[in-house]
Order: sequence, then structure tokens, then C-alpha cells
Amino acid sequence: MAARHGLHPLRQLLWPLGLAYGAIAALRNWTFARGLRHVHRLPVPVVAIGNLTVGGTGKTPTVLWLCQLAKAHGRNPGVLARGYGRAPGATLNDEGTMLAARLPWLPQEQDPDRVAGARRLVQRGVDLVVLDDGFQHRRLHRDRDVVCVDAQAPFGNGFCLPAGDLREFRSGLARADVVLVTRAAGLTSEDLAVRLAQLRELAPQARGVFACDHAPTTFVRSADGATLPLDAVRGQSCVLLSAIARPASFRATLERLGARVTAEFRHRDHHRFTAADVDAAAARARAEQAWLVVTEKDEAKLAAFGGERHVLRIDLRFFGPTPALGDVLP
Repeated sequence: MAARHGLHPLRQLLWPLGLAYGAIAALRNWTFARGLRHVHRLPVPVVAIGNLTVGGTGKTPTVLWLCQLAKAHGRNPGVLARGYGRAPGATLNDEGTMLAARLPWLPQEQDPDRVAGARRLVQRGVDLVVLDDGFQHRRLHRDRDVVCVDAQAPFGNGFCLPAGDLREFRSGLARADVVLVTRAAGLTSEDLAVRLAQLRELAPQARGVFACDHAPTTFVRSADGATLPLDAVRGQSCVLLSAIARPASFRATLERLGARVTAEFRHRDHHRFTAADVDAAAARARAEQAWLVVTEKDEAKLAAFGGERHVLRIDLRFFGPTPALGDVLP
């Protein structure tokens, strides 16, 4: 039997479960929309950053950008997250540790009970709560929903979990106040225009649909904290060590910068690195007289290990119009 709409044969039997999953998510959203479930309100505004799919769509660079924007305009933001993948006994997970390294002034709370975590942030004096990965978390009232959608695969294979990547039906995008089309640099201008038009139809009430990319900005040498320009990697042999959702995107970024990637050491997202993991990658880099290059998110876990690494910093960059301040900050 042919795969339904191109669905992988191994997932073909799961599509009815995906349909049921999406229906349950839609019913849950309907109960919140009709006031049948209690929604907790905070005395400060809440902005949720989220997506429709599992996997990386650039939520953490978006959180970083939003917090910097808020701080620059006199606000005191704090970040609230569930803390998925946090090591036992740790206060923050990988993403939270990375945010803390970039923004040492940023208050953060991570708690599966995000209502309780939000109240602690308010007690710590924040005047804006940024809810990380919060689009499907409906118990906490939000004043803005900012949804990140991957430009090249906005809905994965179009099916809900477990048959696909969607956390809810794509119609859920209608709740978005702002849509950020991430990794837009990978599309031609014509394809991007089509994608933006498609998303505007799905989010007719949104304040705007904006194209952006996760743009590399600098390299940071871990041994001494020195900052190196992006062109320093041109022609340089590189060994990559990563534990992220999309390692292929990491490699593609380095290659676009002119690096020669000679080897990769890939681990699953949120993998806890061991000394053996680091030693293996470092030994390969030494043997090839190459840079050992890691993401900023992974460096948050690697900081405890010695040796020299080059950390690629990524920031959000918009193509064309950018969100107005009132679009994202209530």
C-alpha cells in the first residue's frame, strides 16, 4: 500500500493516532477558548514563544532577541520554561544555561508547573514574563503569542504526533499574534513570498508574519573568551561536536561561512556529554589540525571540560519588515 501523502511506511499505520492526537488537542484548545478551563492571570504581561512542531524552530534565539529588546526599552523581563532535559539537581537546562551565559542579568525559572514558576518570577521583580515553548501551554494567560515556523518545513510531514511532527493541527496557528518564519535564508525570494502568503492565510488575525534567519555573528574561543570574526573560519578545517535537534543545519551554516568540515560527532538533542565524548572529538580535531566547533547551546554543557573549542554564536536577523515594538511587547 502506498504511503499516505508521502508518509514514511513505518509511520503509515500511525496516522489514525495522529488524527486522534490532533483532535484531542483541538478539543482542549476549544475548552480554553470557551472559558471551560481556568486560566491563571499574572499582574504583569506574558509573551509566549512557541511553535506548532516538535524539534528546533529557533525558539531560543527568539527568546534571546525578545529579552534584549525588552531590556533595551526599560523593561525587566524574566524567562519561564518547563525545563525539559534538565540534568538531575540542575537549576537550568541547556537552553537556560545558554541564556544565562549571554544575559547574566536575566531572571529565569524552570518548573513543570509553569503557573507556580511564573509567580516566583513576579516575586523576583520582573515586569514581563517570557514563556519559552508556551504556545500549547494554555493554563497561563498570555498577552502575545509569538509562533516560530520553519520556512522550509512549516508543518513537518503534515501529520500530528506520533505519525508526524505537529503538536496540534495547523489551524492552531490562527491563535498566533505574531508569526516568525525562521530559517528563511534557505528559500528563494519567490518561494519565501509563497510561504509568507500561506501563513498569512492560516493566521489572519496575526499582527504580522515576518521572515527571519538564525544568523551567525561571531566565534568565541572557549579557552580565553576571545571573539573572532566569521571570516576567520574561511578555508579552516573544522570538526563539529553537537547535541542539537538539527545538526545538519549547524553543518550547513559552517559550510556557508567557508569552513571545511572534515568530521562530525553528533549526539541526540539534550545529550549529556561525557569526557569520552569530548576527548574523541578533540583528538580528531588535533589530528587534523582543525578547529573543534560547537554551538552556543552545547557549550553551556561543555564549559566544565577543558580544551579549546570555537563556539558559534547565533542571533535573530530579519529580512524586510521587522515586528513593531507593540507587536511583541504588550
